[in-house]
Amino acid sequence: MKNLNLRTLGVALGGLLVSSLALQAGISNSPHDFSGESWNITPSDPSSVCGPCHQAHHADSSVVPLWGHTTTSAGFTMYNTNTVPVSKMVAIVSSQPTGVSLACLSCHDGTVAVNSYGGTIQGGTGVTITNSAKIGTDLTHTHPISFTYNSAVSAADTGVFDPTHAVLQPSSGTFVPGPNMTINGFLLAANQRLECSSCHDVHNSLGTPFDITTNPKLVKIVGVDSGGKGSLLCRSCHNK
Repeated sequence: MKNLNLRTLGVALGGLLVSSLALQAGISNSPHDFSGESWNITPSDPSSVCGPCHQAHHADSSVVPLWGHTTTSAGFTMYNTNTVPVSKMVAIVSSQPTGVSLACLSCHDGTVAVNSYGGTIQGGTGVTITNSAKIGTDLTHTHPISFTYNSAVSAADTGVFDPTHAVLQPSSGTFVPGPNMTINGFLLAANQRLECSSCHDVHNSLGTPFDITTNPKLVKIVGVDSGGKGSLLCRSCHNK
């Protein structure tokens, strides 16, 4: 029995290692690869790829698994029918970003240093985003995030597909399908919440592989729909 347990443990740890290496490979050479930055000194491995965002111990997994980066405490102005009066949106947006979106904005809001992790500013001097990747705290001109997108929403808004039943049919040759190709399964992480990660995949585990020329924004689906009417990513959800 002990031998069986050890073998089982070995398989489990091996699976975790493979998953970790696969995720690291997805980050390597992408815009989120900070392994070559002089401030990347914690953990002790100076070429750490995962360390700026994740840590094994004392992490805050309420944001995302093993989250080790400083979480933004900024107040955000969210997209809703009050801030964008012409919006016909039916879904109710949370008062502040939640989940994965909160993690993304912990760098992209421009108020938190990219090298603020592990409980301190690595390298001594904070480095913040100042280029076009800075989203800021006013989210009224971005796609709405942090809201529930379910069958009830699609029933009340015929401009969007039912995320539970609508199946994505990407036409891109480089598209990597997931095990569940409904909107909810592929874009909403099966939890009926639309967050930044619904369209963008930092780890490249789903969607179109990162390419600095064809996909610099790490979107999950690249290309136009089969009728050439618009973005395949947008038309995956929007019935226009």
